[in-house]
Amino acid sequence: MRLACGAEALVVRIHVEGGASGYGFTFSEDVAAARAMALADAAAKASGQAFADWHDDDTRRALARVAPDDMHPWSQGWRAMLAGTQAAIDWQAEAGFATLTWAEPALKPA
Repeated sequence: MRLACGAEALVVRIHVEGGASGYGFTFSEDVAAARAMALADAAAKASGQAFADWHDDDTRRALARVAPDDMHPWSQGWRAMLAGTQAAIDWQAEAGFATLTWAEPALKPA
């Protein structure tokens, strides 16, 4: 998606069993980083625990490396989630997020 500043972001949404969804992003072409963020977000939501409480220190350190170290509100939100001072990223900080259309793939039976 195109950000308000003119840069581009790749945004990923992951659904996990039980219906929880997680989101991740990257400002590069590193889809693995965005996927790791989204999976960590969805897993914490599915557990019913706060993001920082669900992930141990080692996991939070590893997840800290996947986000860009900049001042974008999404990056700040990610770091705040890891620190336990914010529950979620404010995706609406970018107006374009609300206009994204998501593909709805058919889930494979277990």
